Amino acid sequence: VEFLYCDLASMKSIRQFVQRFRAKNCPLHVLVNNAAVMLVPERKTEDGFEEHFGLNYLGHFLRTHSHNARIITVSSATHYVGKLHLNDLQSRCSYSPHGAYAQSKLALVLFTYRLQHLLTANGSHVTANVVDPGVVNTGLYKYVFWVVKVAIWMTAWLFFK
Repeated sequence: VEFLYCDLASMKSIRQFVQRFRAKNCPLHVLVNNAAVMLVPERKTEDGFEEHFGLNYLGHFLRTHSHNARIITVSSATHYVGKLHLNDLQSRCSYSPHGAYAQSKLALVLFTYRLQHLLTANGSHVTANVVDPGVVNTGLYKYVFWVVKVAIWMTAWLFFK
């Protein structure tokens, strides 16, 4: 097993990752797009994108170019409350951590649906799937207020065993 570094908040890092991977001439069988930030304070990636959208969506979008793989994109049920503001994808007009997160997850779901449609239309055997892992204890909750964290974990413990 070999690990290759990739900073999904940096388009340059993603392009370098893709170049290093391609140089190895190894087949890619499965690509799992599973990296995210949630409810972070308003800030930008090094490329100037709102961080939720840049890391949660654009980073995955840039990496997802494969010809013979299964593509699994991890999203969240939060996408159901997301609104895609095409005139304000970077949340410059009114920033809300939850709104930015929900928009990035909705963009991932729509991207995956469209990707699968295009793959099927072109006769590809590649499948693109989007999944919601449910409530998982990860560092994703770093910026969530502690009272909300307690409520989330109590709810998860009671209902999502």
